[in-house]
Amino acid sequence: MSNQQPSSITFDQIVKGNVTIKKISKHKYKITFDKIGNFLMYQIWDKDNVNNQNDKRAVFNISAKKWVRQFINQNKYLKENNKPLFTPTTIMETADEVAYAIVIHKAYINSHDQVVFTVSTKEISLQNNSSNKLIQIPCGNFINMRFDIDSIDFCSWLAIPSGLGQFCP
Repeated sequence: MSNQQPSSITFDQIVKGNVTIKKISKHKYKITFDKIGNFLMYQIWDKDNVNNQNDKRAVFNISAKKWVRQFINQNKYLKENNKPLFTPTTIMETADEVAYAIVIHKAYINSHDQVVFTVSTKEISLQNNSSNKLIQIPCGNFINMRFDIDSIDFCSWLAIPSGLGQFCP
């Protein structure tokens, strides 16, 4: 019998949408979603979590607005407790499968009821002769842009989506 304590579970996140990308400064961009789908959340395998090594893994959708509210509330909580903010590494992929690496710093709903990300490439450290094109973010309008967003510690969210509390220790 293992003495290992259950750990929190983490979920990767995917969202697609039509976006407008504008450069703000050398490494900073604003991505506005003109059209956005739900966020697909999927539980990732974790060698250290005895609760989900080989069990079924949760997969669910949440609305884009709910995801943004969670992002804002989580970072507010982290900031109030002097902890590092959730700034996920994200792979942004065009409809023709050209990939770019970014870090999401802010997510919010603008006055036109659109989801907006403020992102940066400054934190991206290209390794093993990776192409500089990964951080040369294109500006303009794009359809079906896909965002594969780094893991979030689901159980640390302030408001766990209804019916999903059973996945947290």
